[in-house]
Amino acid sequence: MYELEKEKYLGNTKNIFNTNQGIAVVETEYQNKVYEGWHSHNNAHITLFLKGGTTEKRKNFSETVGPGSLLFYHSDELHLNQETLFPSRNINIEIEENLLKELQINEAVIEKSVQNTALTKFLILKIFKETQTADTFSNDTIKMLFSQLSNTHEHLKRFEKSPFWVKSLNELLNDCWNENPNLQDLSQVLHLNPITISKHFPKYFGCTLGEYMRRIKIERSLSLIQSNQNNLTEVALECGFADQSHFIRTFKNQTGFLPKQFQKL
Repeated sequence: MYELEKEKYLGNTKNIFNTNQGIAVVETEYQNKVYEGWHSHNNAHITLFLKGGTTEKRKNFSETVGPGSLLFYHSDELHLNQETLFPSRNINIEIEENLLKELQINEAVIEKSVQNTALTKFLILKIFKETQTADTFSNDTIKMLFSQLSNTHEHLKRFEKSPFWVKSLNELLNDCWNENPNLQDLSQVLHLNPITISKHFPKYFGCTLGEYMRRIKIERSLSLIQSNQNNLTEVALECGFADQSHFIRTFKNQTGFLPKQFQKL
């Protein structure tokens, strides 16, 4: 059991981008077997899996993760990884304590915010994209993108205290994620006035119905693209987009990448 210093991970580090403002973006690859014992990291971090996968074990739970999976690690939190697939590839957003103090938040807030999985994945990808085209404004841009993640905490608090129909609506939207339900369709299923949904949706979901559905569709497309089992036209159709051009525009808007660029990561 040992603790890894900041910006250090068990795999091979491909790229490191440090903003010098409390955030480091570390791209890690796993080509061969690495240490599988208990270990921890000096800083809290969020990991987005791009390729491969592993069995992740913590003190109280174990889960298998793959492309598109998202995990949060507290600073000094013990965990281990077994049965890692090769090759695997991760993006790690490492957060220093001084930044959390500056933003007046703590690790618990970040952990809660990460539950907004689609938005978190997109912000991580936009941050990663910024490191690939870095210029004078990149450090501040990355900090601002990370701040958006912490702001989702308030919407999650509202969602948890929301009326029962809001949670039913969320389940419904995620069940029919590759369809295009309108307000009238949803109101009939939920036995609600469509005005009620329209009026209160942004309060509990933090965006419009259209924006939310596009987030779900693009989030589902991430693992499909990385699986390399379907071409982009097939992915677009499977995710409920009318044509590939609409899919490409929406994907770039949400993630910062074109689908073909993301496929090559």
